Amino acid sequence: MQTEAREAWREALEAWAIPERLVAGVEESPYSWPAHLYRLTQRLDAESSRESLTVGIVADLVGEGGSVLDIGAGTGRLSIPLAVRGHRVTAVERDEEMARVLEDEARRARVGITRIIGSWPHVAGNAHTHDVCVSAHVVYDVAAIGPFIEAMHRAARRSVVIEMTPRHPWSGLAKYFRALHGMDRPSRPTVDDFAQVVEEVVGIEPERRYWSSGPAFRFADLQELLAFYRRRLLVPPARSLEAAALLEPDVHRLDDGWLVLGDPEREVVAVWWRTRS
Repeated sequence: MQTEAREAWREALEAWAIPERLVAGVEESPYSWPAHLYRLTQRLDAESSRESLTVGIVADLVGEGGSVLDIGAGTGRLSIPLAVRGHRVTAVERDEEMARVLEDEARRARVGITRIIGSWPHVAGNAHTHDVCVSAHVVYDVAAIGPFIEAMHRAARRSVVIEMTPRHPWSGLAKYFRALHGMDRPSRPTVDDFAQVVEEVVGIEPERRYWSSGPAFRFADLQELLAFYRRRLLVPPARSLEAAALLEPDVHRLDDGWLVLGDPEREVVAVWWRTRS
């Protein structure tokens, strides 16, 4: 059995590991899950009717009244609009705070969503099968990508849909890591590498569709934005002013007043394949 694509994916993700010397120099983990920021973006997108294109793709594939399994559901960015459309949704989320926010947001939207708290594919046995399995912005966190994809393929009666960015989501921070720590960030893996993994694992060349999405995070003020990215960039307190001077020229204010770092628009791609011909 060929495993070259899977091994290349794993090695490329391992190259993104942050040196321990940098982690030891700060108090807060750069990998924290900002549930409140995800919820904010989710609500603002809903208010502006800016729905993920993935929702439409899933809705077309699942059929009227079909069931959806959302893996790594976060605060419900895909789960809730799919449930609002009348689909039966089961959400898998490993982070308990995210899962609590998802429950709150589902209640706010007046929809019912079945939650499974745990990591995929370890909880695959509890999830059963569904018409469509979907996962958004998760695969770049999965080094063991083979079992992840295999379990999704088995759990989907019709199709699997993956939403991701064409490049690693931290790629936009590369110039700051170089300036602050003198280290280069990898250029892989990419969506092309992921498509090769899918073809290797399930024997199907997936379809793709690109579009422009809003920013992943929005901030109420500059202080909040700088605090978040100081954590992401592992900036010790003594270098806070240096980091602020580096970041501030790239801060943009949106028309609605929220602040973002970098381009307010980000490229996103949906990758999908049918599990049954």
